[in-house]
Amino acid sequence: MLLPDLDQFSPPPSGVLGEVDEDTGQLIEAQAVPTWDEPSRAEAVAAAETAMAAFARPDLEDVAWWDGVEPLLSAEAARSYAYVDPASIPATGLTGAGTLVEQTSAYVAGVQVPTDAGTYLLILSRTDAAAPWLVERFDPPAEVG
Repeated sequence: MLLPDLDQFSPPPSGVLGEVDEDTGQLIEAQAVPTWDEPSRAEAVAAAETAMAAFARPDLEDVAWWDGVEPLLSAEAARSYAYVDPASIPATGLTGAGTLVEQTSAYVAGVQVPTDAGTYLLILSRTDAAAPWLVERFDPPAEVG
């Protein structure tokens, strides 16, 4: 039995699992699994504070407000918040630092962010360890709800 000459084959590109996504036809790449460590916690809180600061600007025109908020949202949240009238948002600014309150999964975080209209709970997610934290939902304080 003759074995093929392995030197005639090219190695696969780095990070490729060798499988093709049946829906898109694209190669599936390896993704780093996220863990809860101090940098991840700090990144989640910072992302929530940044998003809340962008969200709490009811004085802006719709387009300017959306241009600041949309890049910080997941695709599903972008569809949900696309038609929000910024003038309807009671918060106009942050009044303190965010606090991580939910960290059951390394893919999802809950962060409370205090504003001048009360404390909002932001739910964030990420797709892998290298992906940014994106907002899934802004839950207003109960008194604003």
